[in-house]
Amino acid sequence: MKTSPLVSPQERTPNIDDPKRADRRVVRRGLWASLAMVSLLLALGFWLRWQHVQHVSLHVDEFTTLWAARRTLELGAPIMPSGVLYTRGLLATYVTAFAGALAGLDYVTGRLPALFFNLATVAAIFAIGRREWNGRVGWLAALGLTLLPEAIIWGGRARFYAPLQFFALLTVWAAFWAVKASSTEREANRGILKRHLLFALFFLLALFSQEQTVLLYPPLVLGMALWRGCRWLLRRDVWPAHALILAGMAVRYVIEIVGQPGFFETIQAERPYVTPRFDVATAWPAYAPLLVAPERLPWTLTALLAVSAALVALVQHRLRVVPVKPFHQATLFFAWPFLFVLLFILTLVGGQWREARYLFLVQPLWLLTGAAGAVWLIEVLLTPERWRWMATLVLSLAVVWTGWQPALAATARQVEGYDRVFEYVARHLQPGDVVMTPQPPACALVLGQPCDYYAVQRIYEEFVITRNGVTVDRWSGAQLLNRTDQLESALRSASRVWLVTDAFRLATRYESDFQRMVIEQFDMAFQERGVMALLAEGWREQPTYSIRRTFDPPLAFGRLELLEWRATTPAAGQPLHVELTWRAAASIDRQLNTSVRLVSEEGAVLTQQDGPPARGVIPTMLFFEAPLPDLKLLATPAELQPGRYHLAAVVYDPDTGTVEAGPLLIGELELE
Repeated sequence: MKTSPLVSPQERTPNIDDPKRADRRVVRRGLWASLAMVSLLLALGFWLRWQHVQHVSLHVDEFTTLWAARRTLELGAPIMPSGVLYTRGLLATYVTAFAGALAGLDYVTGRLPALFFNLATVAAIFAIGRREWNGRVGWLAALGLTLLPEAIIWGGRARFYAPLQFFALLTVWAAFWAVKASSTEREANRGILKRHLLFALFFLLALFSQEQTVLLYPPLVLGMALWRGCRWLLRRDVWPAHALILAGMAVRYVIEIVGQPGFFETIQAERPYVTPRFDVATAWPAYAPLLVAPERLPWTLTALLAVSAALVALVQHRLRVVPVKPFHQATLFFAWPFLFVLLFILTLVGGQWREARYLFLVQPLWLLTGAAGAVWLIEVLLTPERWRWMATLVLSLAVVWTGWQPALAATARQVEGYDRVFEYVARHLQPGDVVMTPQPPACALVLGQPCDYYAVQRIYEEFVITRNGVTVDRWSGAQLLNRTDQLESALRSASRVWLVTDAFRLATRYESDFQRMVIEQFDMAFQERGVMALLAEGWREQPTYSIRRTFDPPLAFGRLELLEWRATTPAAGQPLHVELTWRAAASIDRQLNTSVRLVSEEGAVLTQQDGPPARGVIPTMLFFEAPLPDLKLLATPAELQPGRYHLAAVVYDPDTGTVEAGPLLIGELELE
């Protein structure tokens, strides 16, 4: 029928009150609002992580990833100079190598994959929260992850934790999607094979990001069985996905055993991954700050609230999942893997592997559950939708208020400056120089070639392998140097020897005689962020000490105690070498300096030298039970007359001048 030209355009327009068109408009508005919200979080998340990428030195493990990526670019696989395969974070290694192939491998490009994976996790947690709970849950969880300090740190490091977290989150979601209860059997059985294969794909991607992913499989399988029954897992459109996962685990294990011969066995012998100690009281302090710090406790409490409400709903439906509201179903399914991993870490993980980063893969589950609890409480207390969104906005402001400062602190939380110090060594390296370090991947990456020696005496067994009768480190092929006589031989045979190490490792990974030789033979060439470039230019003969006094018990100087001192024969106008031996009597929280003084019978100070014990190579904050030397050189006045003189010592705070102890007389010297 022909339309009359007298009919207005408005009258010719289809009915705007059509319910389907109205629904489509609502959906479009919701999608645009979601896109705007996610874009805001991604912009904020990018800025925070970019600050870390630009301004924070490389963590020691990042050098290994970047070195493996460089080897991958050169050889097509992360095969180290020692002949072993770098198996940790295989997926991250190849992604980092790909980024390096596109833009050149350096510190920034090496960190960009982690940054983008972490931002993808922010988007994913928003989408999952919106899909499985509602938009408010997705918003709050994504906001929490955007500001989470660990996410900022690992999202700015060239390491495998960001892709691990991303694929772990998608794994849990895909598992839930595969078994999610529905009111109709037809909907429940739709696309089962596709859903389970997607679950398997995400699990394998997470597994080849980091092997810790295996901890997710038991709780997810148990969750699937509880949701659908054990017979469900044997269906022909279900079991192939699990077969793929089990095969992937086997392949991953074979790669580990073949690619890293002896590595797994040595770790299990020296510091085992799993030890059934059930010592929760000892393990809890390592993870408690992640859950009960002031800015995190509300998330934990609301997560407990969400789980409690979901359990009540489950009990009300006689432990049958299908009638339970999807909101509560999601809460139960996502909270369970987090709880399982937390309990496993607290009870079974070996003591030397109790680090906060091992909970990182399931922290999005904690955030989603906490957001669900907060939103559930809002919906119980408030009815109009606009009031619920206003309450969510107020809660969002509270999250930003409590989380902003920790987030900013994470963007500037410096680590050991191995990158800066090795760059200094690279600029000053001369032909024939020998370089040794306890961090061979950092040395190889920055210098472009392996160091001469992997210098370490403790906690190195899993990092070395024997090749052609020589023990070398696995990652760069540098020869192991773990004895003091080896260090002396290197110092005597080379014109210049560099030792690049950090103060903590020098204080804890070496024996006392090795430390003493380092203090006596090396000078500080450069130091930044706790890492030192020590340089020895030929063997330095030590003074001949003719005078010695030992204290039994040790002489107390506040938090230091003096074990003994030695001195050369004093002579007027000649340098007087004095060596004191200290150890810590109590925990020391600041740098303490010492002053050694030559005092007359009348108490007048004739000469003195002040400075840090151990020549500042090991700060007093890292003094423990091992005795360390304090080398002092006093300029004896030429006009001194023969007679008896005293040695006195003072321990003081160099920043404030506050005297810790002294001056105390420690002995006498006879000038003839």
